[in-house]
Amino acid sequence: MGLYLLVLFAIALVGSLFDGGERRSDPGPSRTPTPTLPELAATWSVRPSELRPDLGTGAELVAPVDGSFDPNRVVAIGTTWVVLSGDAEDRAIAVHGLDASTGRVLWRTDLPNGVCAATPVKSRLVCAASTATDPVTGLGTSWRISLLDPATGRETRGVDFAGWLTLIHADGDRVLLAEQRQPAPHAVLTGLDADLRQRWQLDLRDQPQHAGLFSDNRIYNRKLPIPDGPALDRPRIRKVADGLTALWSGQTTAFVDLRSGKLAGMPRCSRLVDDGERLWCNDGAVAVSYSYSLRNLHETAINTRLAFPYRDPRAGDVTDPVFLEADGRAVRVDPASGTTLGPLAQTYNGSAFGMTISPQASFVAGRTLLSDSTTLFAVDARTGKLHWQRQKPTSMGEAWGWRAKLLLAGSVVRVLDPADGREQSAYRQRRGLYTVLVGDTLVGIGPDEIARLADP
Repeated sequence: MGLYLLVLFAIALVGSLFDGGERRSDPGPSRTPTPTLPELAATWSVRPSELRPDLGTGAELVAPVDGSFDPNRVVAIGTTWVVLSGDAEDRAIAVHGLDASTGRVLWRTDLPNGVCAATPVKSRLVCAASTATDPVTGLGTSWRISLLDPATGRETRGVDFAGWLTLIHADGDRVLLAEQRQPAPHAVLTGLDADLRQRWQLDLRDQPQHAGLFSDNRIYNRKLPIPDGPALDRPRIRKVADGLTALWSGQTTAFVDLRSGKLAGMPRCSRLVDDGERLWCNDGAVAVSYSYSLRNLHETAINTRLAFPYRDPRAGDVTDPVFLEADGRAVRVDPASGTTLGPLAQTYNGSAFGMTISPQASFVAGRTLLSDSTTLFAVDARTGKLHWQRQKPTSMGEAWGWRAKLLLAGSVVRVLDPADGREQSAYRQRRGLYTVLVGDTLVGIGPDEIARLADP
């Protein structure tokens, strides 16, 4: 617990200074908005103590942990918004349905050690609750997998599952279960259909890059009772390449067809990007491109690697890759050969507390946004065209497309013209710790609050 808090404290400090790091794990920007700005109003707000009178002031809102790249702290199903709550140790998990227009609590279902998928299966919420735990590690070893009615929270179908479940992910009419069995390292994937019938299972232990999925250096979204030693390193899931689902963890990515259960490949691969014609992965000191059949195509020059692939999740999983040199300078790379073509933007690495802070790249609203500690650039990563540049805001947060505008949504919500980067309006945002979009609706959410925000 002490290490967990120390890691999050360090990330908070670095994030507040540079808005760097991997945004799905860091606790967001510093809450020091400019006092002269108007405050963004909330149409409703709910605190976890209202959802969990049994926990009182010790209640917190927690993340679903479904492995996606996106900030899925709110699961939207029709007119219901679903959130998870727990205690300070992320135990005593419960899932709650809220009326999206009023915030009225519709239902509560208790899920011991619960995890939920961030997308529904045929308009039903998919969750798992442990029914037995390992006495040594505290990890769940038996689970109830349930389809829940979003209107009532009642189980419409459920099955029992024996395994060391880490995350549950839904995609279309398929459900993916990821385990990290003990003793680690040992990763197993299981595929279920829309009625929760098991269709296949893959034991990845004998794959050549299996150990790369695991790491001793971990940052948690949830304080799961993972013992010391190797564990799945911040597993992330993305849909890429002709319907394949990619599970990226640590330095390895497993590409799986969720319908057939076929493992298409499992290369050394991090910071995965699908550019619409091929895949890109970091492999040590270079970036490597693969065909959609996972045939190795070419690689970049030494120390030219992918930036972390942020994007507005509503725009899909195909994005332009951004490449950084060792000093943080963004460069153009010919996608057909891997050859460096020249500079893309004059970005540079920053540093804080002895850590190197790489420039951040995000694909949103038809622009590739690049930012370091001082400057924000909007570019076309394919042609090298610079659309505009401006001083980086002190609070930048997430980048989103919103009604033909560009939103930088953090402790200050800024509305920019995507054509020239000019700020059209700005508002303080003090609700929760994160600012996210559910459809076109802004939501403030964090451990202490969820609020539906008024339009900026």
